Amino acid sequence: MLYRVSELPAGAFQRLVELFEAYRAVGALYFWSKRLNLEGGVELALGRARQLLPYYYRHAFDEDSQVYQFSEVERMRRPRKVVLQLPLADTLHPNCGCYIKDTTLVVRLGNRERMELPLPERALKWLQEKERGVAPLKVTKIVRIQWREDKHPEYLKVQIVLRVERKKPEMPDPRSALLVYVDANSDYGIARVYAVSDGVRTKVLETPKLKPPNRGRRLMEAARRRRAAAQGRKPSMNYALARLSERFDSRSWVKSAAAQIFKKAFQRASGRSLIMNFDIPDPESVKNSYLQKTLLSLGKVASNLANWFGVYATFECYPSTVCPYCGSKLKIAYTKRTRIAYCTRCGFYDDRDFVPFYHWCKALGLPMPKHPLQRIELPEELRRKLSSVRPGSPG
Repeated sequence: MLYRVSELPAGAFQRLVELFEAYRAVGALYFWSKRLNLEGGVELALGRARQLLPYYYRHAFDEDSQVYQFSEVERMRRPRKVVLQLPLADTLHPNCGCYIKDTTLVVRLGNRERMELPLPERALKWLQEKERGVAPLKVTKIVRIQWREDKHPEYLKVQIVLRVERKKPEMPDPRSALLVYVDANSDYGIARVYAVSDGVRTKVLETPKLKPPNRGRRLMEAARRRRAAAQGRKPSMNYALARLSERFDSRSWVKSAAAQIFKKAFQRASGRSLIMNFDIPDPESVKNSYLQKTLLSLGKVASNLANWFGVYATFECYPSTVCPYCGSKLKIAYTKRTRIAYCTRCGFYDDRDFVPFYHWCKALGLPMPKHPLQRIELPEELRRKLSSVRPGSPG
């Protein structure tokens, strides 16, 4: 939810800005002390938090709290800025930093000051629907409030994150469950395989792909808008549209893609249990790719959804350049639409994005499906090369 700063009470917003400054300064001291293993610095940061922050916003520094913001300090990339632009975070509860009163979100600012933000009707309806969907399980609501002076300072952003407390489900029997394999890679988007197996035969139901946002088209559109503005044709509008095209944020695409994956899985399951595996690339393999953060964030979104719906999900990586039948190194042939991985020893070939699925089936103790998983138009030269190879045995 976005709120225009100009429409907020001036005194309350100024107090919020001061709270952000103190909160982020303490957060930066705590983060770098944790990062550098400086126990004295951590103790100093906690002492500063007790001096400068209301008790409810100190939960972000409590390792036992659900709103603890520094659980992945060691694995995080080194920030470019010393002071982190952390959002205010706390549990949505009358005894905490934020709570809902009728149709208003009340944000405590310390010293008995508070700021009231109207909640849209659709947001209240969404909260009620989500809680009913997992009843009688307990739902924890966490509020994140973000304002940045260097990025859209005209808006205050408020997010409500829902978490459900449930035990991790046990692994279902692969022979009676729907198998869902999701492979994310740097340039070709997200590949999915939906399959079932009875222990004798593995049948592939569907192999859809989700293409990432077309960055080239958006940049071309931004350039066209800038040229039009430079020629005097509606300059204000065209410059604004050009900035929007260049600033496209793909995080919403990741959330939408993850939602589509789970929705399709439930439709295909038809009452079966689910076994899902998300093959998320190693950070080094997508380094400097414009989709780096997009693809890596898919794992976190998928983990949250799996926990919310109680689905058994793993996050294992399987090779895409090793033949699942004979173990030889696969060669790659590029066509306009597909990267074809093929084996010159046993004759196996398939879309490279689907090769890890075969290895996953082997790891689950299931028979491998017939290859290729979907029809592929082989180049004539590759067709002749594979036809001369004696097919290997799937066993």
